Amino acid sequence: MPRNKRLHFKDLDALRFFGFIPIFVYCFLKLLTFDKEGITYEIANAIEFITKNCLDFFFFLSSFLISSHILREVKYRKKFSFKNYIIRRFLRVSTVLVLALLFIFLLHPWLIEKLKLQAISIPEGWSYVMLLPNYFYDARIEQYVYLIVVWAVFMFIQFYFVWGLLLYFLVKYLKYVSFAVIGIGIVARIVHLQMDVPWEFDTLSYGVAIGIGGLAALLVRQEHWSVQKIKGLSKNIIWVIYISGILFLLLAYYLSYDNLLTAFVPIISCAFFAFLVIEQTYAKNSIYKFRNNKLISHLGKISYGMIIYQGIINVLVMTAIGSLDFDLRSDLVKIVFFLISFILTWIVADLSYNMIEKPLLIFRKEFKKV
Repeated sequence: MPRNKRLHFKDLDALRFFGFIPIFVYCFLKLLTFDKEGITYEIANAIEFITKNCLDFFFFLSSFLISSHILREVKYRKKFSFKNYIIRRFLRVSTVLVLALLFIFLLHPWLIEKLKLQAISIPEGWSYVMLLPNYFYDARIEQYVYLIVVWAVFMFIQFYFVWGLLLYFLVKYLKYVSFAVIGIGIVARIVHLQMDVPWEFDTLSYGVAIGIGGLAALLVRQEHWSVQKIKGLSKNIIWVIYISGILFLLLAYYLSYDNLLTAFVPIISCAFFAFLVIEQTYAKNSIYKFRNNKLISHLGKISYGMIIYQGIINVLVMTAIGSLDFDLRSDLVKIVFFLISFILTWIVADLSYNMIEKPLLIFRKEFKKV
């Protein structure tokens, strides 16, 4: 196959893992936030700002990959099969998501009843069936850590359907569609900020990330001069961009908190994500190619399962530790809790990937042939 016909971004697996880590730490700390004060509470608040970048990153990455595949399919087949696209997306997200929903509606309530713990109210099932969950559901904190993950997956499902439909009809105008979606994303966040309601669970609020992902895919496909420029950057310039980008990711949402500038943060952060993808894939003078680290790449490959399972496992481990009368406010218990949760999440996600997701991915290739 000619070089320009290949479409494989193997460096992205490691980047997915880096996006997973703040989410895991945030959910873990959120479970331990018993009081609205203290070091755990402050760190959880700080990490929350970073997790906003993670959601931007995953929307950007999904848009970039989906747009790249669609552009490739149109180029070599002269058409885009929306049906096959939906089947591929369904096979990718369905199994792990179904397991998470079974935990929410069946297993967790059953455990609460059997262990005679404080009762929890169960979310309304029909809202989940209709892909419109109650984002502002009044959940207890241990429910919140896995419900927010499931809510995020529902947003991605909404995005997959609408973005695929848009490109089915308007793929030739991807550039203009992307700019329009960027504008919608900025307006959506401004509206939320003006109304003083959270924007994190509104899919439209990630329009900037989605739009920049589409533009990045177009630049790569067209071998734009900017891509060629990144390929030849010196290590010194790459160092400067990396340091500047990381500092921006750490501070931007914190400094712009509850301010209209929040709506414009993803313009810069997602431009940095686009640089990361292109630099890691094509640059000749990279400081380090993350794909060379097989462990991080593997963890990134199973990151979808890790994101879904970590909320569930954190809750189960905390319930087990609490039922054994361990003091969850103890620093030593927190460290042990963290290690147990991470290792169990890794093991479960690995088993899920090899026994469930990977076989489905192989089957999914039947709907991905070009």
